Amino acid sequence: MLFGAVALAAAASAPAQEVTGYAGTLRVNEANEHTFTAGASYTHPVHEYLALSVSYLNEGHPIDHHRDGVAGQVWVRSGPNQPGWSVAAGAGQYFYFDTSQLHSDSSTKYTNDHGWAAIYSLQATYHYADSRWYNQVQINRISPSGKDSTTSLMLGVGYQFNGVKGDKLHLEGPTTDEAITLMAGQGINNSLSSETAAIAGLEYRRAVGRYVDWTVTALYEGNTPQSKRNGVATQLWLIRSLNQKVELGMGAGPYFNAKVPDAEGQRSHKAGLISIGGRYHLAKRVVAQATWNRVVTDYHRDADLFLIGLGYSF
Repeated sequence: MLFGAVALAAAASAPAQEVTGYAGTLRVNEANEHTFTAGASYTHPVHEYLALSVSYLNEGHPIDHHRDGVAGQVWVRSGPNQPGWSVAAGAGQYFYFDTSQLHSDSSTKYTNDHGWAAIYSLQATYHYADSRWYNQVQINRISPSGKDSTTSLMLGVGYQFNGVKGDKLHLEGPTTDEAITLMAGQGINNSLSSETAAIAGLEYRRAVGRYVDWTVTALYEGNTPQSKRNGVATQLWLIRSLNQKVELGMGAGPYFNAKVPDAEGQRSHKAGLISIGGRYHLAKRVVAQATWNRVVTDYHRDADLFLIGLGYSF
């Protein structure tokens, strides 16, 4: 539900858009373990005291667990972004992906769990005079049901974009925006060994609204001992322009596998694809693109697909 609220904010009139990168330390509360954490967020103010955000969070590598996920939050802020300090408190939902050790005598050594968790955050931001750059300190508390809760302290650097409505301002008519993009990159299996492979993709993209794109993507995931898979994904994307050339977006949809892990020639398993990406319009007809994609499966073969590419827009 909260992600839907963030989507509605994309059409709001408030111009400010904030992109922040984070790094810090994390404590697994029940196990009293410590590890690293990192993340990135997009925040959209909808009022001088209210904002909505979408974030990607990586909760590091505590013993027997690799957990990360995507969070949507509502924020209450102390006021307009003036030079100096401001504070905020946020709450929302976190959809997590957890690769955990099974300690089993069978051939299956790990599992990919998915689920929802509550996330609560406190934030302090320092805004520099005559600059769009800012620094941020943020504390997150994530509390999944039946799993270890975590507390993290992160330091961030961010940039505030102003002056555009957020729709496809670089286009004369957004419904005519179509692009073919050829991509290549690296795939990482969500196992405790994180096997890697060279991957590739071919994407067709069409704007179906001022803030919505539709894509069909053919994916080749390479060849590793844990995963031999390729297929076709179709997704709907929420797109936000930061200026006349730069777009950010988040997409989700089904992934139809033509070839599946450890079962070549057999019927495909169910899978989905969740993506976060950026596009940069190098010229009227040429666009550069970078995406992080998470393959979500029901058979414990999740994977990260990092892709960059060049596209032709027509």
